[in-house]
Amino acid sequence: MTKEIYGYIYDLPMGCITESDIYTSTGALLCPKMTIMDKGMIESLSHYRGKIHAVVSFEGFDEEEYEEEVDDEFLPEEDASLVFEETFKQFVAESLHTLYSNLEDTDSLISGVSEIGHKVCEIIDDAKELSINLSKLKVCDEYTYKHSVDVGTMAAIVAKALGESKEFVRDIAVAGLLHDIGKERIPTEIINKPAKLTSEEFMTMKKHPVHGYHILMDSKNITEEMRKGILNHHENIDGSGYPRGLKGDEIGKMAQIISIVDVYDALVTERSYKAAKTPAQAIEIMFTMSNKFNMEYFKAFLSVVNVYPNGSTVNLSTGDKAIVLSQNRAYPLRPIVKTLIEKKIIDLATNHSYLATVITA
Repeated sequence: MTKEIYGYIYDLPMGCITESDIYTSTGALLCPKMTIMDKGMIESLSHYRGKIHAVVSFEGFDEEEYEEEVDDEFLPEEDASLVFEETFKQFVAESLHTLYSNLEDTDSLISGVSEIGHKVCEIIDDAKELSINLSKLKVCDEYTYKHSVDVGTMAAIVAKALGESKEFVRDIAVAGLLHDIGKERIPTEIINKPAKLTSEEFMTMKKHPVHGYHILMDSKNITEEMRKGILNHHENIDGSGYPRGLKGDEIGKMAQIISIVDVYDALVTERSYKAAKTPAQAIEIMFTMSNKFNMEYFKAFLSVVNVYPNGSTVNLSTGDKAIVLSQNRAYPLRPIVKTLIEKKIIDLATNHSYLATVITA
């Protein structure tokens, strides 16, 4: 018996035989016809997360059972996280390169970065939901520009999730874009050093927030709250940060939000001296640092970050592979998944039978 399938790899019945070639959405051959879809083949193809069109034959195929199995209720929810169009990414990369090359003209710098920040806020306002998937935001491979845009965007999303005013959201987007501007005053050999900094070099690096404040100090186009956000973004609420060892409310709301997203983006970004952490690893590390963050803002951050985006394939500690169906916003490391082989729906946050089950990769 044959069946035409419009769906995903995990919708292919176990043991079926493909009667047609299966292609990716871009036209690449994913699987030739007359392929037996056993457990090993389905697992090997599960890296492809897009939709497929296939005709398969299946001995003893039960049409009613199949229709129940691929009910749209159990397909992954759309990943509605923020997306930057390629034209916007190119505009941002080129603009930041030009603006950073002439720091003496602070009015042009602030004007240009404000334009980018306002556009970021428009994109956030038009988004279907407040969620962050860094792979969709990536502007370019150049760390300085990528990191600046990541931090500005994430800070604005967290601020909006907290219910802050449109003015505050716009201001924190611009402050986030500028938060590391002081590094332009740090010697290049320190910024680009591929090894751990010496104590003396690190002391020099720790001055970059002060340099950033001074670069922007005389500009009338940026508020003092924004300058303080830049100056204090490495301060911790327990007083262990720098450059002044401030505590709690002394740091300011804007800096406390920027601090959280700055740490996250630094952890998940590869540098010459360190490998990138996965989003899950980064979140786990940040939980151990919770004494350094404002917990209200940290919870807001956790509610918008997509650790395991909808439609992504994950490995469970049970040995199963699964597809992520939807998010548990209060528990970003515990999404709702569907196993690829048994096609079992599991809410990792609430299903008591799976409370010990974790995503291993």
